[in-house]
This record gives sequence, structure tokens and C-alpha cells, in this order.
Amino acid sequence: MIKFLKKLIFFPFRKVSRNARKTNWSTERNRKRVGKSLFFLAIALFTVFIFRFVWLITVNHVGGTNLTTMAKSNYQSTVTVQAKRGTIYDRTGAAIAVDSSTYTIYAVIDKTQVDSNGNPLYIDKKDFTKVEDFLNSKLGIDRDLIKKQLNSKLKQVQFGPKGSDISLEKMKEIQKAAENEKIVGLGFTANISRSYPFGNFASQFIGIARPKDENGTQALKGDMGLEKAFNNVLSGENGKETYQKDIYGRPIPGTTKVIEPVKNGQDVYTTLDAQLQRNLEGYMDKAATDTGAQQLSGTLVDAHTGEILATSQRPTYTATTINDAEKQKYFTWNSLLSQSAFEPGSTFKTFLMAGALDSGKVNLNETYQRKLQVYDTTINDWDVTENKSYTLPETVTYAQGFALSSNIGMSKIEMNMGDALWGSYLNKFKFGLKVRAGLDGENPGALPSSNAVSQIQSSFGQGVAVTPLQLIRGWTAIAGNGTMLEPHIVSKVVDPNTKTSLTSKAEVVGHPVSNDAASGVRDLMLTVNTDPVYGTSYSTSGDSEQNLAAGPLFMVNGEPAAVKTGTAQIASTTGGYMTGSQDYFYSAVVMYPAKNPDFIFYMNVKIPTESWTLKYIARVANPLLTSAEAMKNDLSVSADTDTKAGKVTIENYKGKDSGDTADSLRRTVLSPVIIGTGAKVTAQSIAEGEKVSANSRILLLTNDKDQVMPDMYDWSKKEVEQLSNWFGIKVTYEGSGNKVLTQSIETSTNVKKGQTLTVKMGN
Repeated sequence: MIKFLKKLIFFPFRKVSRNARKTNWSTERNRKRVGKSLFFLAIALFTVFIFRFVWLITVNHVGGTNLTTMAKSNYQSTVTVQAKRGTIYDRTGAAIAVDSSTYTIYAVIDKTQVDSNGNPLYIDKKDFTKVEDFLNSKLGIDRDLIKKQLNSKLKQVQFGPKGSDISLEKMKEIQKAAENEKIVGLGFTANISRSYPFGNFASQFIGIARPKDENGTQALKGDMGLEKAFNNVLSGENGKETYQKDIYGRPIPGTTKVIEPVKNGQDVYTTLDAQLQRNLEGYMDKAATDTGAQQLSGTLVDAHTGEILATSQRPTYTATTINDAEKQKYFTWNSLLSQSAFEPGSTFKTFLMAGALDSGKVNLNETYQRKLQVYDTTINDWDVTENKSYTLPETVTYAQGFALSSNIGMSKIEMNMGDALWGSYLNKFKFGLKVRAGLDGENPGALPSSNAVSQIQSSFGQGVAVTPLQLIRGWTAIAGNGTMLEPHIVSKVVDPNTKTSLTSKAEVVGHPVSNDAASGVRDLMLTVNTDPVYGTSYSTSGDSEQNLAAGPLFMVNGEPAAVKTGTAQIASTTGGYMTGSQDYFYSAVVMYPAKNPDFIFYMNVKIPTESWTLKYIARVANPLLTSAEAMKNDLSVSADTDTKAGKVTIENYKGKDSGDTADSLRRTVLSPVIIGTGAKVTAQSIAEGEKVSANSRILLLTNDKDQVMPDMYDWSKKEVEQLSNWFGIKVTYEGSGNKVLTQSIETSTNVKKGQTLTVKMGN
């Protein structure tokens, strides 16, 4: 390029010189000739430069470099504004999970790092031992690791897990101590984090959120539990801002502009009550120690609303012990409330008896012999001895059989009902179907297989798999005079961006049995606790720890609760059932008050190491229910969030997974009802784009090969009409009112086009 320019510049002079020698021109004429050449050369160069400038201005690119972007970067910056993750609260507004910062300590060992006066900002080699002692004493970091890092060839080093996740308080303490000891070269980097102020607090249920890299920036993302299930609700959306900067790169005040507004995550108010939850955690700690059991879980529910007030399990973890959680034997990351299914044992007899009373297939005063052979299977009761005799009378009434938890009595009732009728009640109570409360990874459980023995054994809770959440849903019908409620885990979702909230209400999902049948089961459950001969929770020795004399073991405010106990065999990994003396799944459901329950408490204990006694469950249930009853009026008051009622915009769900859609809708505080068992949604009762209030019921028709009648109890006339249009059936109405009370086509039966459905309406 340089050679070319030299030729371009000096060529005219050489040419003039040669011509001058040939023509012998005068000096003046030579100067004119040179002047003309220089003039035309200048014009040519100017034209080239102008063309290049116009080209750069027009195209704004040189090679692959955008000149506009490069110029802006000199005086303008664009930054991502991190969205705040929503806070998880209890029902009263006590924070359970909040955004916070943790810190990672580092050491500068680059000797070029000095301040403006030449003072070192690095750790000098002579201070390595001092720093080693300091970090070991303050953070427990291994000395060999500190020594290795300080002697590395890096410019800046960190010190592994123990040098990370340092709290703000600890960071300030270390800074002050380093200053006092005149240690320089130590610093901290801030990391986004999630704080769980209560520590051990429904840990598997709430879950945890951790920092994850997303598009070059760190963001908190739910890893387990409610944090994971409600991640889209809690996360929000990052924004973008630009600002102008001075020659030193500092922002110029007043120049900030919002390109994309930040949308902070929504706050989730759970149904948990912090006081009751803390109480339960303390009682569960003691129960775990006393029983030595492999696993325990316990859940308290508001019987009038279906809200989960407290839930816990053991083994468990806290945010500070999570890295060592798996070292605990029998630990599981699963929430035992919803993600693990099991054979429930005799607590399941409440549903068999409810169906039998509802259908008139049992006479409680009728007696039976406690002997039963079903094909090649002998069914025994728990009090049978080695010589095949019973410690309690061999002939009892069915009412007495329920109190003593007789497998034979329940089997005989099931046989009288028949498999089809018993199966219809299992469907009415929605066993085998997920609750879809909005939690992640819910286990659907399993109905009994079709063979006769399995059907009969399911009457006493064997050969059927359930979760505590499914049991709780069914028990709300027993406690609520036949009206079944959907268990709720969220009381309110608040959007801080719009100052609106979605508040949940009790959600009716069926009416599997009559008022009389439900009341009759509660009466029988009371005898379990009060019958001195047959009652399995009637204690002949009392409980000195709870100051209880001989009598009902489950007592609240001096009154006996309604109870059903359970002892289930546990399936062996090699086939059959485990045979050890303590290899059982013990449980109890407790309702209080017995006549009109305010609360339902369920607890189970898997394979205790100590000799089993129901007192272990009573020592949790009694004080917890006593506290809940004392707080009953306060529990109906929700946290004040100073917001107005929000709306939910309905999307198009056609072609989407029916279960995932239902869970997603539940997280927006709507009430989805899946029609059929198909995997995909084919139609929806509320059109895309409509804005609806919280708790609105939305029907989701699926691609089921059969048309199966849902339980329409509490539906509106409009919803009945929608179903009749989908199914192609005729509807006749009886009575007046806004809600369905009864329907002529039974729940879970197949429906054919052209059939007539008679619906009784009421309020």
C-alpha cells in the first residue's frame, strides 16, 4: 500500500522531469504543469475519500463490525434488569422463601494490584500462614486447600464450597475481623440466592430455588416442591435499560431509558399457617426420635375449606443441610404428601363403610363370624393368634367389626356390595386420579386389579395405592356430610406489577355419599376411640406423657375425636410382603370435633424400630389439633395485601396435555375439571381470550374413546348444558336453584348419544 502511494505521488514529478529534459521547457511552464497534476490528484483523492465516507455512513459496517453499535458503546450501555422472584408466604403473610444474597470469598495474589499510593491490595507471601489460620477459624476451610490455592499461579483464587454461600451477617463479620487483623487481599463477590427464614419448615413441600445460568445471566429457578411447580408464577421477566456514560464509563444522571420494563414475579401465599407448621415440625422431630421409624409424614387440613394448614415429613432437610440430606438413611426428595403412593391399610375402611351405608348394603347391627376363605386366600383379622383363635369375640356386629378394624367384616361387606358397586364408589371418591392441586410430579396411585381377591382386599386398604393428598380429598366428604372438596395449597396469588390478587375459595369436586352415610361413618369412627372392648384407639393404660388416664387415646379439649387407625403390610422388593415384626405401615386419621369436624389430621409411620403404639401418633395429633381449634377463628382471616381482585385470561388449550393444563390452571387459582381420561384437550368450556375471576370452573373435554359421566354436583346450569352439547344428550331439569344437587346418570358410567339426563337443581 505504501509503495503504491509513493508511485501515485511521485509519478507526476518524474514524468514532468523527463518531459522537461526532452522539451527543454522553462521553469515557469514546468511549475504550471506540476500544479495541474497536483490539482487533479487532489480532486481524485478527495473523491475517493468522499465516496468512502458516504459508503460508511450509509452501510455502517466495516467488515463484520457495526459502526453504530461500536460508537454507542463508547457513550451508551444497555443492561439487563433482573426481575425479583416472588416471595412465598404463609397464609398470614409470614415470609417462607425470599430473595437474598450470599457471598463467595476470594483472595487476590496478583502482585500488580496496588492502590494509588502503591500500597498492596494483594496477600503477600509472608502473610500466607496468617490467612490460612484466619480462613480455617472463620469458615472451617481445609488448611491444605487454602495453602494450595494461595501458592497457585493464578491472580485470584477461591476456596471451594465452604468459601461460598456465606450469609450477609457472616460476610460483615469476616470483613471486620480481617480489618482488625490488618489482612488485605480478601474480598467477596455477591451471588443471588434464596433464603428460607424458618429453617425446617415443610421442606419437601416448599422445595428450594437455586441460581441457574440463563442467557448469560444468573436467575433463581425452582428445583423442587412448590418452588418448582410455581416457577413460572414466581419468576417474572427481566427488563432492559440503557444509559449514557461519561468518558470514565460512569452513568450520566437522568439519561436512563427503559427499553423493556421489568416484570417482577408474583407472590404466592400458601394455605400453611406458620404457627401450626412450626408446632408440627417440633412434634414430628420428637416422633422421629421416639419411633426410630424409616419415614414419617403428617398433614393437618381445614375440613371446611380443604386447605392444607401444616404438612411435614421425616427425614427432611433445611437450606443449610441440603447438601448432606442424602446421607440420611431412607431419605427421599419426594414429597410424601403427593409424590409417593402406598397401600393405606385400615384407614381405607372409612370409604368402604361410607359406600356401604350410602347404598344400603350393610346392617350395622347384623352379626358375622370372623372366618373367611376367598378362593385360595384366607383372610384373618389382626387379633388372630398362632392357634388360629381370636383374642376378641369371634362373633361380632358390623359396627363392632369397624371399631376393631376387622378385615373379615369389611371383606364381607364388599362381597355383599359386589365389585362393580364398590368400584363405582372408588371412582366417586376419585381414587386413581391425581388431585392436581398444582404440585409437581404428583403420583396418581392405583386402583385394585380386576381379580376377585384384589377387589375384596382393597376393602381394607390392600392392593390399592394412594397418596395422603388423595386420602384427604376423600375424607373431606366424610367430614363434610358427603360434599367433597379439592385440597388447596395456595390461598392467594398477588401480582405486584398490577396490584391485583387472585384469592382461592373452597372448591367442591363431588358428592360421593349422602349426608347420612358420612355422618354414620363419623359415628363409627368415634367408637374406634371410645369403645373399651373393640376400639383400636381406646387405651387401657392411658398415656402418662400426655396426662391421659385409661380411655380414648385421641383427646382434644377433653373430648374424644373421631378416629380410624391403620396397619398395612409393606410390599417386599422380592415379591409378597415384608415379614419382620415391625415391618408395617402404621397410620391414623383423626377428625375433630367428631360431630361436625373443623379439622382433619392424618399421620403415618413406616417401619418403627421401637415397639409400636398409637401413642406416638396421638402425641402429635392431640396438641396440634388443640392449637388449631384455639386458632379456628383466626384461620379464616387472610393476609391483607392491599390489592384489587384480578382476572385470568383464558388461553387456547386444544391439543395440549390435559393433566398439565389442569395443573397450570390450578396455579392461576382457577378450578379445572377434566372430562374423561384422554391425554389431550379437545374442547374447553370458556373461550380463548375471555377474562374470568379466580375460582371460575373451566371444563376440559379430552380425547377419551368413551364418554364418561363426571360428578356434576355443584355445577351451574350453563355447565350442564355445555356437557350435554359435547356428549349429544338430552337434559331435563327438576326443582329450582343455581346448582346441581343430583343427577340420574351415575358418576363414571359410560354415556351414549341421545340418552336423557335428569338433573335436580337447588341451592
